This record gives sequence, C-alpha cells and structure tokens, in this order.
Amino acid sequence: MRRLAVVAAALVGVAFPAQASAQFAGPFFPPSQEDYGPGITVAGVGFAPLGARDRTTARAMGDARRRAEAIADALGVALGDVRAAEVSTPFEPRPECGDRRTRRCAPLDAVSVEATFAIVGGATDAEGAREFEGTGVGIAPNEPARRTSPAIRRSLRASRLAATPGAAETARANARSAASASGVPLGQLFSVVERNFYGYEPLLGAFGPGQFCGIVRRTIFRPDPETGRIRPVRRIKKRRCFSPRTTVVRLEATYLGG
Repeated sequence: MRRLAVVAAALVGVAFPAQASAQFAGPFFPPSQEDYGPGITVAGVGFAPLGARDRTTARAMGDARRRAEAIADALGVALGDVRAAEVSTPFEPRPECGDRRTRRCAPLDAVSVEATFAIVGGATDAEGAREFEGTGVGIAPNEPARRTSPAIRRSLRASRLAATPGAAETARANARSAASASGVPLGQLFSVVERNFYGYEPLLGAFGPGQFCGIVRRTIFRPDPETGRIRPVRRIKKRRCFSPRTTVVRLEATYLGG
C-alpha cells in the first residue's frame, strides 16, 4: 500500500497559555498516533454533579456526536452509529475533600470521550488501496459571556464546535491536492481523526474538574537592603480565570484513490 500525505499549515499558537501548568495534577494524556480505522473519530467532554457518571458520559458523547456531525456535513457524508468509544476520567482518583471545593475537590464530574462514528456507505477496508491524507487546522474565537467557570465551559465547547468544520474542509482540500499532484482522482472518504497536540484535555478544567477560575498564589521578591540578595518578602493571593482567546482543532482526513 502506498501512502501519499500532505500536511496543512503549521499549528497556530498555543490556545491555552500557562494552562498546562495551571492544571496541577491533571488531566494529562500522551499524544496519540493510533490507527483508528474507518470512520470519524473525535473527542467530546461532559460535566455533571458527582455521582452522575452516566449523565456526565452521555453529555460527553453528545458533544462528540455534534462535532462528528459537523465534520460529516462539511465533507458531504452521512454519519452512522458509534463504532467504538473510550471514556477517560483523568481527575480520578478524587481525594477526600470534605467541605473543600478547590482544585480536584470541585463538586463536578468531568469526563472525556473519544468516539468513532461510522460513515454511512463509506469504505470499510483500505487494503490494497492508495491513501491520500490531508491535515487541516481550524481556529475559532472563544468569547465567554462572563469570567466564570460555567460560562467558560459553555464557551469553550461552542468554540471547538465552531472550529471543527473548517479543519475538516482544509483537510479535504489538502488530500485532494495530494491526489491531484499524483495524477489520481480522489475517491471515498475513509477516515477522519482528531489529533490532540496539547498532551492534555484543556476543555476539562484548569483548576480542577470543570473549574477554570481559582486562586493563584504569587511570591513577591525584593533585594535585601543589607546583603543585596533576592529574597521573598510576601505572598499574594489573587483570583484568576484561564480562558484562551481562540480554540484550535486539528484533523487528519484520509481518502482512498478513485
């Protein structure tokens, strides 16, 4: 099997400045390069009160399906049933928090779902076929109505959904360019896979499950008037919210040669 790939524009900026360090003990995921096979594979996030895991997961699956439907519409295909799904709960195990509601002690459950949806009438086997792959990056502004965790959660999901179709269209255009340059007509869509290049799921929370606002502690240093050495003089506590200005989505689309 011959594979001809073309990669679209370089990744644009870092969507969550300083957020990886703000997530404390999680969530973190190793970058995945798994071969998912046929279908549309995307991520979704969900939140619900603790103890309602089924509801949390259902919301995450709903988020993933909406994004998969946006990709299918952009590429002119119909979305089928779920072929596979993987649920991640990176904030577990949760500590015994008592009445505390900070960091990982937030009263929310946060779940990430990676789901693969079938493409109706799509190819199910690429054995012996030539593949043409295009990578696309989509960017959308993130504009929460207020600087609160619930508003930021809603805005981030809406922003990621808005950025998804553009990434799919760019990936298709790049795959078509690869096929054209090879003198081969572009055939059926085989797969679309989302690649998370952050190394963690930024939509799950910066200060804990579903928490994007929290207390940041900063130490003020001053030179000692007698020795000249730098030493801490006081600590400052300040409430801050982490919300990126833009959301970036990266998709890889694979087509078969016509």
